[in-house]
Amino acid sequence: MTHTDRHTDLLDFPGAAALERSGRIEPLDPAVQARAHSLVLGAIAAETGAPAASAPAAGPRPGRRRMLVCAAAVAAVAAAVAVFPVTGDEPTATASASEVFTAMADRAAAGRASDAPYWKTTVRRWVEGNGVHTDDTYLSRDGVFIRMQNGKTVIKENPAGTSWLVGDREVGWDGLGALPTRPDALRRALAAGAGGEEAAAEQTVMQAGQLLTDAPVPPGLRAALYRVLAGTPGARVTEGVKDGAGRTGTEVFWKWTQNSREHSDHNPHWIMKPSDGRLLERNYTPGGEDHHTSQRDTYLHAGPANSTR
Repeated sequence: MTHTDRHTDLLDFPGAAALERSGRIEPLDPAVQARAHSLVLGAIAAETGAPAASAPAAGPRPGRRRMLVCAAAVAAVAAAVAVFPVTGDEPTATASASEVFTAMADRAAAGRASDAPYWKTTVRRWVEGNGVHTDDTYLSRDGVFIRMQNGKTVIKENPAGTSWLVGDREVGWDGLGALPTRPDALRRALAAGAGGEEAAAEQTVMQAGQLLTDAPVPPGLRAALYRVLAGTPGARVTEGVKDGAGRTGTEVFWKWTQNSREHSDHNPHWIMKPSDGRLLERNYTPGGEDHHTSQRDTYLHAGPANSTR
């Protein structure tokens, strides 16, 4: 997002991603098939709250939704194995991440479009060394209004219009609806200008994260962004992670090492709730310090607003 006087500590965030798939898929290794089965059971357990069994029990036929989730998980593992083999006990990251993002896309696609003049976010931000504060931010076509926790307000006008970086170009408020919703075309738009596969992946995640949290993207584009992320390599998944507000969700995180123009020295971690489609939090860890969180942006609200009151 751009403004004539950018408030970087309040409105700027890191991120990235992109994928190229080709070639023939060899038959699955039995260990991979077993891991796929485990992922499916884990997904069902996470959704229902029941403990994951080691084998499916005889009983009533599962519902259509669960069958689709299972099929998505197995298909994702199969597709990913050709390029990203399993090493040790760690599953192919793209496989389970694909399932999470596909579920998020399905939820997003069912959303309703809005022509409200503002996009409101309520963010609880913690930055190492600076404490915690919760602020309401209202973006409009030509400015931003921020109501801070301490009672102060920040108003910034942007005569050139509010815009977001998509690939190597700026896209304004009214241009968001013109972005492609076919995942392959949207991936190309997000990765434009990046140098190399890993740089393209990082840039894609970075820009997709900004659009999903801080832009009034319509439901079709929101779903397409998640589908792009479903096919982006390098993601790892951890279930049962709490965000800064104590809510439990599924964490997807990326770790890159390439030194490029797109590279950030802080790796992004997203905490999501696939069951209702909410992106709960984006937080960051310094490179090489996977368990050292340096910043949390916890989204208590994100959606359209008719006024700043």
